[in-house]
This record gives sequence, structure tokens and C-alpha cells, in this order.
Amino acid sequence: MRIAERKASRRLELVSCPTARTRLLTDLPEETIIEILLRFPERTLTSLRSVCTAWRNLISAADFALNHIRRSCLLAPSLTTPRIAYCTWAFRNGVRCSSIGLLSVRSILDNPSEPTQVDCFREQRYYAIIGSCNGLLCLFDEHVYYYMHAILWNPCTGFTFESPEISGKVRFCGFGYDHLSDSYKIFAATKKQGTSGLESSTRIYTFGPTSSWRKIDDIPVALFGFPSDNPSWAVNREGEFFGSSRLCTLNWSIYDVVLYFHLSKETYGQFPLPDSEIDLDHHYFPRPCTHLCVLRNYLSVCSYEPHKRTWIVWQMKEYGDAQSWTKLAMIPNHPKFTNYSNSCRCLQLLYISKSDVLFAFCPFFGIVVCNFNDGSIDFPKIDISGLRNYRPFSLCDRYRMACIYHESLVSPNGLQSNSSKMLMRFVKSKPKPVDS
Repeated sequence: MRIAERKASRRLELVSCPTARTRLLTDLPEETIIEILLRFPERTLTSLRSVCTAWRNLISAADFALNHIRRSCLLAPSLTTPRIAYCTWAFRNGVRCSSIGLLSVRSILDNPSEPTQVDCFREQRYYAIIGSCNGLLCLFDEHVYYYMHAILWNPCTGFTFESPEISGKVRFCGFGYDHLSDSYKIFAATKKQGTSGLESSTRIYTFGPTSSWRKIDDIPVALFGFPSDNPSWAVNREGEFFGSSRLCTLNWSIYDVVLYFHLSKETYGQFPLPDSEIDLDHHYFPRPCTHLCVLRNYLSVCSYEPHKRTWIVWQMKEYGDAQSWTKLAMIPNHPKFTNYSNSCRCLQLLYISKSDVLFAFCPFFGIVVCNFNDGSIDFPKIDISGLRNYRPFSLCDRYRMACIYHESLVSPNGLQSNSSKMLMRFVKSKPKPVDS
């Protein structure tokens, strides 16, 4: 027994020997080390940064972070678990404060009967979600009718960056990545009361250490044949980012068309939504709310057909070509929806798995899971024990309340965290009681 103990002790000494560890690392070329590290998930890499200075510099490099998320999403999806980020709020001491929840898609798929735990982050101010790109969540802090500023946040690394404020009420906004300039941009169209009435302004902000909001051409609302001061003409406030090797755009659904803004060229355009029952003479839009989404790298939309009492999921197989709209699936009505108003029939598409299970967000009910294999519709249980006094989900159907978020190590080139106002505090869920 003692001989075995001495041999085990000797093996432990060899493993923990700094000289042996250093020699093994130096024997490997840097390209090999990079290739090995690229195979680890984000949270493991966050811990591995503390191994040594060389690894910290390598893992923190912008090229490594971008290559890692591309590899994770395209080549090895098992490395990154898609998460649903959603926003809710509560009043504390008379002030509306937000909470952002992150929950795992894989957890819902693997354990549909078990409550899915939510990683909750509370804030002392109110933030809304604009969008997500390459593991970065873009939020904005809006004081109604007065001003707004954007926050870039990476929940995995804790990176936060705050833009300068601009004045006015946000009518349109969007966030995306311009691959041609390797930069992240936010678009904002605002209105405010001026000396001669309502004044509109459209600006773009490129996240950078010395950036400022830059004025650009206003949204060409006259294209749609209705007055720009109509408070209800903007169906969706937050634009959907679509990126490919050919272009990168922000997209909004407005009545029967998709309005897009090209992030690189800074130009506008439009193309029709798929055919639906629309009374163009009265601008009547029977679909309560039509939200855009990107599913399997295709621009997609979910529209409710009231006469058929079904949702239709469409995909645009060739971006910009209206003839390429193709029906992906039809979702039948569910008895749970019949006792609520039309707003609950608004489905914000989020994600579709390889096994043809669609995730969506719906006011009143939160996460909705539609299985295209058997036609079932389920409402997974969510563990909201960390959201005391907060609404489980917000009830607004026009604003983006949820989006898909992929964990990453990405932060824009040359940026250091600068936000002292954003104080996201992680809230642990209550431990489950142990059965005696």
C-alpha cells in the first residue's frame, strides 16, 4: 500500500511541476495552441485566460474572439449554446427598473418538463433590448420623449460600453455589425418637439473610443403614402439585423413592406412582405404585428392570418427578392390564446433547432415552443425565483422583448468598458427545497 501511495504521490508531483508544464507548452507551436483553444466553449476560455499572460493575450485578441464565435456557430454549434435574452421590469421606489434574463435553449430542449433556470441581471434603471450580434447585446436607456443612449454589453465577459446621449423619442432603431469596416453600429431615428412642431432626426453611431452620433438622411416615410407624424405607423421599432458576405442591413416591417437600411452604404430600400390579406385602400393591416427574424441565415417573418386562425412562417431564400418568399411552416391556433386579445397572437420568432423545433416569444405567455414534427405547441416552465416583484414577461407586442444571444468573448476593437451608470447585478435563483 505504501509503495502505491509513493507512486501516486510521485505522479502528482510530476503533474504539478511548473517546469514540466512550461516545457510542454513551449513544445507546441502557437498555431496548434490556438486550434486547441478554439475548441473550448466561451465560459471555459474565460477561466483559461488566468493560466498565464500569453494565454490571456491570445484569448483576449479580437481576431481570436471573432474566429471563435464563427467557428462555434457554423462549424461546431455544440460549443456555444444559444440563449434567449429577454427584458422585463418592475417599479422600485416609484422608478421603473429592468431585469434581463438569459435562459438556455438546450435546457428547454433536453428537459422540457423541468423548469428552466434563468440567469437574472437586475439594473437600477430601465433598459430595453435593441438586438444582439456576435455575442454582444445592445440595450438602450430611454427616458420617454427626452433622450436615449445605447449600451453595448457582453454578459459573458462583463464588457460594457455606453454611447453619448441623443435627445428625442426613439421611433426606429437597430444594431448590427458592418463587416466591411469591422465595426458595430447603432441606428436611431428620433422625434422631438421643436419650435415649429415635431422635428425628426436620424443618426448613426459607430462604437469606438472617440465616436459621436452622426446625422444621416432621414427615413423616406413618404414612400409608404402616409404622414410621418402618424404615431402608429411604425409597426416595429427595433430593426432586425441581417448579415452575409454580400451585405449587412437593418430591417423593419411596415404595413406590407420591409424597409431596410444598408449599414455600409447608408442607403435605404424596400421590398414587399409575402402575400397576405391586406386592404391597401384603408391601410388596414390584419396581422396584429409582424416581426422579422433571421432563421437558419434567412430573413424570416411570422404573420397571423385571422380568417384561417393560423400563423404562417415565411423565409426569404434570396435576400431582397420578393419572389423568393417561401412558406416554412404553418402553426395552428392554440386554445390557450382564445381568451386573450389580438396582441397575444403576435409571435416574435427567435430560433429554430436542427430538429425543427421553433422558439418564439409571445406577450402574456413568454416563451412558446412549436414542434413542426408533430404540430404541438408548448409553453415551457421558467424558473423565475430570481425575479421577485418583476413581471415574468413584459406584455408589449410592438417592442422587442426577446432575442437570441450566443455567448462569445467579442468586444469591439480598441474599446474598453466605460459605463459607470450600468450596474447589472447577477441575481442567484433560490435553491430548490430538498425533500426530506
